[in-house]
Amino acid sequence: MKISFKYFFKLCPILLFFLSNFFVGSLNADYPEKPITLITPYAAGGSNDLTARVFTSYLSDYLGQQMLIKLVPGQAGQKGTLEAIRSVPDGYTLVFTDNYRDQLHQFTFPNDHYDTNEDLVPVARINYGQIAIIVRGDGPYKTWDDVESDAKLRPGKLRISHSGLWAALFVPEWEIMQNLDLRFRMIPYRGGGPAKAALLSGDVDISMAFPATVAEDVKSGRIRILATAGQERQIANVPSFTEIGLSATTGFIHRIVMAPIEMPKDRLLKVRKALKELQNDQRYIDTMRQMGENVEYMDGVDYEEVRQQQSIDYSKLVNSIRVSK
Repeated sequence: MKISFKYFFKLCPILLFFLSNFFVGSLNADYPEKPITLITPYAAGGSNDLTARVFTSYLSDYLGQQMLIKLVPGQAGQKGTLEAIRSVPDGYTLVFTDNYRDQLHQFTFPNDHYDTNEDLVPVARINYGQIAIIVRGDGPYKTWDDVESDAKLRPGKLRISHSGLWAALFVPEWEIMQNLDLRFRMIPYRGGGPAKAALLSGDVDISMAFPATVAEDVKSGRIRILATAGQERQIANVPSFTEIGLSATTGFIHRIVMAPIEMPKDRLLKVRKALKELQNDQRYIDTMRQMGENVEYMDGVDYEEVRQQQSIDYSKLVNSIRVSK
């Protein structure tokens, strides 16, 4: 049977469409064919770094490839976030970030390089963390009341370390000062790890940390926890934030894996599926609990709703802080 050239050329676009979809589908079916880079815009040793190291160590069993951590601290998380957004959106570069860098910073560090709402999509929330107020174990402060009394006697004299402007430690520290009418001398460091080191070295008097990152220090007596975020006590003999006069929402961080917005949908779903399957891995659950971390996983679709509410709440928070200044 002869096919005219005219008829053949009409068929070409249709054939190319089906062929391209066949090959793309085949390629996507093999994803991932190489390790995936997970950018973490933090310094080593903080809670996000530790959490990332735990879940990535087990994820390869479900993803079929390793997820390799790349630390890119700096510029309050903007450096690492921008690197992820500018990467080829093929699913081989993701970013492990938090609610502050994702939603708060649009109001505090506006930039012309990216918009997280337009450039990133949530893959999944890994868990959330509740901050704690910490002091040196050999220091003069045994309770939060000791700190509060001294801070009122010497306004602006007590030094408190934080993990960078508008980052995970800075925000609750500011809320403490605002809500309890206290003044600390706030000293920035490049992440939670360096902020803790400053406390241990005596460069500051007080700091904040997520309990998982100071568990060994507490056990050895090097650090004392004075209060923890939330309404309920995380530690039996340590008061919650509401008990010392703070809001029940102060000091919560959501740890999220995010992807460039143009990442192919089927690849995004593959990573989501692997992360969801990980939640039933008892090894992972036990390791997280040993660190003092929860495994309150949330799918990216559900987290998007939380994300939008955060945007509203942080806008109000920033406006209230600017007014108070």
